Amino acid sequence: MKNIAWLIPALSLSLVACSDKGGDSGTGTDDGTGDDGTGTDDGTGTDGCEVEVDGTFPADGETDAFYRTTVDFDLSDPDSTATITLADSSGGAVTGTQTSDGNRVVFTPDSPLTSGETYTASASLCDGERNPSISFTVGDLGDPVSGDIVGETYVVDLNNAEFIKPAGVADLLLGQLNNNILLGVTATSPQLEIIGAISLEGSTAQDTCEPTIDFPSADFSEDPFFAIGPQDTTISAAGYEIEISSLEVSGAFASDGSYFGGGTLAGELDARVLAPLLGDLLDTDDPDQICALVAGFGVECETCSSDGEPYCLEILVKDITATSTGATLIERTQADVDADGSCGG
Repeated sequence: MKNIAWLIPALSLSLVACSDKGGDSGTGTDDGTGDDGTGTDDGTGTDGCEVEVDGTFPADGETDAFYRTTVDFDLSDPDSTATITLADSSGGAVTGTQTSDGNRVVFTPDSPLTSGETYTASASLCDGERNPSISFTVGDLGDPVSGDIVGETYVVDLNNAEFIKPAGVADLLLGQLNNNILLGVTATSPQLEIIGAISLEGSTAQDTCEPTIDFPSADFSEDPFFAIGPQDTTISAAGYEIEISSLEVSGAFASDGSYFGGGTLAGELDARVLAPLLGDLLDTDDPDQICALVAGFGVECETCSSDGEPYCLEILVKDITATSTGATLIERTQADVDADGSCGG
């Protein structure tokens, strides 16, 4: 089966197309805060605290953090007492909200952070028995776009993105993608309009024998930041209709339009919707069997937000960047492709 033309369908395919590989994909990052010697930990009362920090986002020492970043601590075990505080270089507290998702604790600042400023994030674990901290510096994104980005095409860099959900999927996914993902800007007013395409294999040139994908309009009122959703969306790609619940796509363009960074992709895929698409590949269109298969990779189908049934895969990818190719995407419908004799039918 040909790679479907954008990240969310590719994520679903990657989970099932590699079923013969087995083992641990080895994905995920350990940013090394706490017990492995990087980051700082004041060591107070740690004898009774078994919770460790397996990784953070941003990483400790990051010098190009996104100005609208969250601060995430991945813990070895759930800790209902865990809290995160954030301070600027003068020691001033940054206000924000905290959420927890399993072993991951996330602090979201109320306002964008300041470019060039260094921040310290401190966690309190086990009712304050352990207090690891990290520091990071914010990069230069945040200034409004000074030129016209309509017609720009960006090639998405997935190799350096942070794959958070499904856990461990990065190596499987990247091993399946032989084509680059391209995003083209077709309008910036009244809203940002983006289309997607795939490249020719091993190239950044558009594969015009595949239809382009229309994405929902993006809010661009906080230029250079753009945000799509969250909203339920149906994407047509490579002859398939893929329904995505609560799709969110966001990021920010550099002031000169040469790239965008800080990209986030989130959504929910329903195995019952994916089942017909994956039937030929798996010799089954039973969503229960699809969930059983991905469970072999440590990925559990979760409760769907739509109806509470346990058939959904949550997708979350952060820190996505994309660089301008200098080309302009050509909008192509399936009818255009079918009528193009050079595409081979």
